[in-house]
Amino acid sequence: MSNQDAKFIVIEGMDGSGKTTILKKFRDELNCKNMIDNFVFTREPGSAFSKEAEKIRELILENENSFSPMVDALLFATSRRINLEKGIWPALENNKHVISDRYWTSSFVYQGILGGVGLGNVKTLNEIATNNTKPDLIIFFDLEPEISVERITKNRDFTDRLETSDVNYYKKLRAAYKQIISENTNDYRIIDANCSIDELYKKFITILKEVCIL
Repeated sequence: MSNQDAKFIVIEGMDGSGKTTILKKFRDELNCKNMIDNFVFTREPGSAFSKEAEKIRELILENENSFSPMVDALLFATSRRINLEKGIWPALENNKHVISDRYWTSSFVYQGILGGVGLGNVKTLNEIATNNTKPDLIIFFDLEPEISVERITKNRDFTDRLETSDVNYYKKLRAAYKQIISENTNDYRIIDANCSIDELYKKFITILKEVCIL
């Protein structure tokens, strides 16, 4: 789906790991250097390129909604497909690097492992939904579960349907991410996010330079 030069980079991470802040800093730097036109940014669930995908995001995150993990998996896959059709595939075809805040690893972890849908089932669903569009690299922002809870409770006025302040949940979440990464080590780079934002940003930029998109 992409040409040889454009890269599809996905950012995954523990809640509170700083990935949203890091991506904002990166966009600001690209703007300052007049390089922003070489990149497209998106995030999941939803899409910067589709109001329909954004409506699916609202459905997924609204606290009053209650879906089974399988319904969640289907909603995420539908949103993901729309985002590919409307944003990611066209950007790559136009030789623009794509940076996505989350992609199918989140579904593998949240619905496949933690939700009990089954990792194989969620992988098959996503391979179909995405035409098996694999990222060139997935960067995982790793964070101690206790720090996840500390940052979420300190920095947010409310949590959405997929967030919690239960440290045991984040221990299971981290273990699930580590399981996925251990099975596909070549696809991932792990960043230790137990540090300051400035340190984290340096680590992030170093990886992007290594994969030749800066």
